[in-house]
Amino acid sequence: MSSAPSSPDGPASPPVVELAPLIEKQQGRRAWYRVFGICCLITFLDGFDFQILSFTATYLKGDFGLSDTQLGTLGTVGLFGTLVGGLCMGYLGDRIGRKPSIAMCVAGFGVFMMAFALADTYAHLFVLRFVSGFFLAGVLPLSWALTAEYAPKRFRVTAISVIMVGYTLGGAAGGPVSNLMVPGYGWSSVFVAGGVCSLLALVPVMLFLPESVKFLAQRGRPDADRRIAQILTRLWPGQAVEPATHFVPGDPQPAAPGRKFTPVTLFRGSLARITPLLWTVYVCSSALIYFMVFWTPLINERMGFSVSSAALIAAAASVAGACAQLAISRFVDRKGVGSILWMPLMATAAMLTLGLGAPGPVLYICVIISAKMFINGGHGGITSIAGTFYPTAIRANGAAWASSVAKVGAMVGPWLGGVLLDAGLGTSGAFTVFALCPAVMVVVLLAMGRAQKSLSPDTEGALASGGPEGDAAAFADVATARVDDGDGPDGTRLAKDAGGADPAADHTGSATAAPVLTGGHGDTAPGRQKPEPQP
Repeated sequence: MSSAPSSPDGPASPPVVELAPLIEKQQGRRAWYRVFGICCLITFLDGFDFQILSFTATYLKGDFGLSDTQLGTLGTVGLFGTLVGGLCMGYLGDRIGRKPSIAMCVAGFGVFMMAFALADTYAHLFVLRFVSGFFLAGVLPLSWALTAEYAPKRFRVTAISVIMVGYTLGGAAGGPVSNLMVPGYGWSSVFVAGGVCSLLALVPVMLFLPESVKFLAQRGRPDADRRIAQILTRLWPGQAVEPATHFVPGDPQPAAPGRKFTPVTLFRGSLARITPLLWTVYVCSSALIYFMVFWTPLINERMGFSVSSAALIAAAASVAGACAQLAISRFVDRKGVGSILWMPLMATAAMLTLGLGAPGPVLYICVIISAKMFINGGHGGITSIAGTFYPTAIRANGAAWASSVAKVGAMVGPWLGGVLLDAGLGTSGAFTVFALCPAVMVVVLLAMGRAQKSLSPDTEGALASGGPEGDAAAFADVATARVDDGDGPDGTRLAKDAGGADPAADHTGSATAAPVLTGGHGDTAPGRQKPEPQP
């Protein structure tokens, strides 16, 4: 970045840089992948630690003499812990930052996972499962927020879907790991392994995971500019940042000065339509997916499959669901939220096939894997958009509230499945009733897609206008032409005013004078002609 140009009327003004255009301009870089890779690692561990209880339930039941009700209560109290923890950690994420909140969550569930292995009474299991759930809850919404604030809008949903695949695969890994460790070392060994790996993950989190530069700029603390400059220099080593540079978020929806977050904030402006729709579809999706996660292995056994075969079916379905999450994310980035509805639409057909027909073993395997693929794909699409509609100031809170409200569906799904099975409706009746969930999701996603299309282009969550060239051109339209003078995040260069005039003087009444990104080899930004050399 260049030094501020001199002015005949007084000292140079410190350069002011908007961060949003810089992030929109960036292309695939090692630093970018490092941020997403670390987030994917911690969500993998989050998924493993949360799902491991279901794979060790049989051993816990035998060792502690638990009834089915007590075992089910352990699962429910864990979900209740995630409901409370999600709200608390989302609030902290918007107050103290994404990185320290993530580190606190990882350390918390790592410690209490190991403590769970030392429990010797049911009361200990109950309390420790609640506390573990409290810390487990914060990882996903905070990771969504951090990823969304480093990803260009055109790749934002895909980036969040990638870290959600980590969560899905982490949950699926619990089965093979349990089969490998429990016979020789007991059920406690997998909890110790999960806790130790989680604590080891703190190393890359503390050393390599950056704080959100948008969050730092938005909070405006005294050392914010220095910290942002250090982060940008570390992420993009080719960029030189002048010490006096002042950074602003550059988001289209800045926070109202002095306004504290309350839940009402999630229903202001365009969010008055988006938030209720998001919560509704998230609750339905969570009820459906947790019904499938909790009851499908048992239903598979009732269909005549062995325990090992049932586990293999579940693993195949998880992998298929992860692939579906990645596939749908690119459509959501390009076409919007409405494109997700194809997943629950196909899931509805699959659930009705299971409920209304009597498929043989081969057909059953194909349909159940297809059903879980479409259900997981739809759920992954929904979780990937949870934080994209909220501005930086409330993004962690917005994602955390959506995730916590969805836990209501997560708790109702397994319970309702048990009620339906106990009522004599059988597996066919349960599948038929739960086919209502994806059917409702289709209607809500259709309405949500229309609401997204009505958003103005400068609103968070609006459809991306194009690729990096279009973003850079739009950026160039609000700034003056500048001479090449410093490396930018994508191999381009930041520049100063061609004529040597004070940029602030050209933007009277404007909050910032954003620099233009120009080509790394002297090429000017799109839409700008290269200035002639001055005599």
